Amino acid sequence: MTLKLNSQLARAADEIAAGIRESGKYIGTITRAEKLTAGTGTVGLGLSFKADSGQTADYLDLYHTKGDGETLSGLKTVNAILCCAKVSEATEGPIQCEKWQDGGRQRVTVTGYPALMGKRIGFLLQQVLETDRNGKDREKVQIFGVFNADTELTASEMYDKKTKPERLGSMLDALLARPVRDNRKGGSKAGAPSRSAADDYSSMPPADDAPF
Repeated sequence: MTLKLNSQLARAADEIAAGIRESGKYIGTITRAEKLTAGTGTVGLGLSFKADSGQTADYLDLYHTKGDGETLSGLKTVNAILCCAKVSEATEGPIQCEKWQDGGRQRVTVTGYPALMGKRIGFLLQQVLETDRNGKDREKVQIFGVFNADTELTASEMYDKKTKPERLGSMLDALLARPVRDNRKGGSKAGAPSRSAADDYSSMPPADDAPF
């Protein structure tokens, strides 16, 4: 058997090695802000993220509104992202981003939110274990907390006009105390912290005025 160099597979090996797999605090850039629509009509925000360290996290997807207009908890996290990225409004439009297609990463044009592309953001990411539709166990990371990349203030702190970050430290401590959430069939979920990224936004009153 002759081995022949395949540039796509070679690049993919780097991406796999660089993927974020551990729970922790990461600061970087939004590289994909795609509009998602499930078969049920539920709308979501599809995020990919590249940390300053070079590590990447794909498919940090947040479904936020059902087809009938009912909102889901993901909408709170989406609003926290808008706030911490200092984006008051994100209108749909074409974006260019990288996605996994045909066995490798391809640059594609999709419908998304141009205002979020390239924005700096801070995430607390949590490792999650789950069972896929084929019954196989897999691991991924999901958004546990959101904060401003420059000030490390959370969304509620920005609305409260805080100048010194106070919540991020306790959020990170809670995450690292029990860093793995076990969503597998039969999993105990014993490692799951009790809060989520949406919790920081849920206590904030509705407001039309951006805090920046």
